[in-house]
Amino acid sequence: VGLSWTEIKGQIVQLKAHDRSHPQSAEIYAKIDRLKSKAIENGFIFDSSWIIRPLNENETNESVLCDHRELLVIALQLIQEPVPKRIQVVKNLRVCGHCHEFTKVIAKIEQCDIVVRDANRIHHFYPNGQCSCQ
Repeated sequence: VGLSWTEIKGQIVQLKAHDRSHPQSAEIYAKIDRLKSKAIENGFIFDSSWIIRPLNENETNESVLCDHRELLVIALQLIQEPVPKRIQVVKNLRVCGHCHEFTKVIAKIEQCDIVVRDANRIHHFYPNGQCSCQ
């Protein structure tokens, strides 16, 4: 099972893809929706080629792509600290291409550093929308 975790107020919080078990789940998904809207306004295109299964009838490309665990953890961090200097996320699998591109946009929109350690490397997303791995 793929997991992502972060530290919030001295506590480790972990989430999985499509997770709605967190007490702030409604806020997390509302924040994701706001980030999606801002990303689209800035020209971001959601790449459905990253979806590897058929959609259920109540799903959209955007909802499936934006429910990945690291994006949920990033949204939770942004709720906890509305003007963060740095967000740190650890995950036990590699970052998919969509999440990588969307996290670059989030870092630029929110003007913060986002550090994601995945199973392969450390990605440092900068406020200018770039990543250290490129």
